[in-house]
Amino acid sequence: MPSYFFHTRDGEKLELDEEGTDLPDDQSARNAAKELLTALNCEKLPNGDHMSLSVTVQNADGADIYVANLRLDSTSAGLKPDSMLRKLDDE
Repeated sequence: MPSYFFHTRDGEKLELDEEGTDLPDDQSARNAAKELLTALNCEKLPNGDHMSLSVTVQNADGADIYVANLRLDSTSAGLKPDSMLRKLDDE
């Protein structure tokens, strides 16, 4: 069975998977990455109004085969994030 490595990032903190996991195929690795990202999301609380989590899957050859990202940007009711204000200004 092929080995896959699940590297995680929480903001600027990168954790490399040096052991790997044997899975039947790339699709199984993608599914495992989504499950891992979901679990990370349940474990982590946002530090303020922003949070960014990601999982990068590498195969045994070191090639990135999948990246899953989750990002939280929150604002108080009635306030618009800067990116929304820029978009509105462009219209």
